[in-house]
Amino acid sequence: MVDNIIMEKEKAKMRFFKMQSEKLEYLGEFKENVIIALDRMDIEKNLIRFEIKEAMKNKNAILLKIKRDIKLNLIKPYIDEAEKQGLRYMLVDDLTYRGSVGLVVVTSESLDNESEDIILESSTKVFTDAGLSENFAHAIGEKICSKHYKELEEKLPEYLDKFEKMNIFDKFLGRECIIDRYDEKER
Repeated sequence: MVDNIIMEKEKAKMRFFKMQSEKLEYLGEFKENVIIALDRMDIEKNLIRFEIKEAMKNKNAILLKIKRDIKLNLIKPYIDEAEKQGLRYMLVDDLTYRGSVGLVVVTSESLDNESEDIILESSTKVFTDAGLSENFAHAIGEKICSKHYKELEEKLPEYLDKFEKMNIFDKFLGRECIIDRYDEKER
């Protein structure tokens, strides 16, 4: 019996340390209170992630927390979206925060996300893992040529609604596919 009490005490201590460790990673929030988190490097790529905007629209979202040491021009679109959604936002600064998380959307209710990875996968990795150019990540929300639209349709159809297909008028007006433009810069 004494051994069981000691074991339970040790388990409780380990849970406590795990929770405190999570708070340091998720900008002072418990993991179960975070809807979604974004890696600092993804913010610094200056790609606005639609997943963050969607999470801010969640009816239980109450706060957007962002690390203060990230350049303002990179976090401004997220702040603007938070204001548009009527979501409170806070810039946080604490030397004890560790890890790569640069932004979190916090919920008012605890979520059952213990086994989930709530940190968004790198936007470029999503496309490269599907066998597409990482430049698709830079073109989200833009019109792309038929060739790239077809590639996307075949390899990553769940992202089709994030792009528009260029039409004959775009070509007539001399518009260039943004993915082609990025690919040219890399050569």
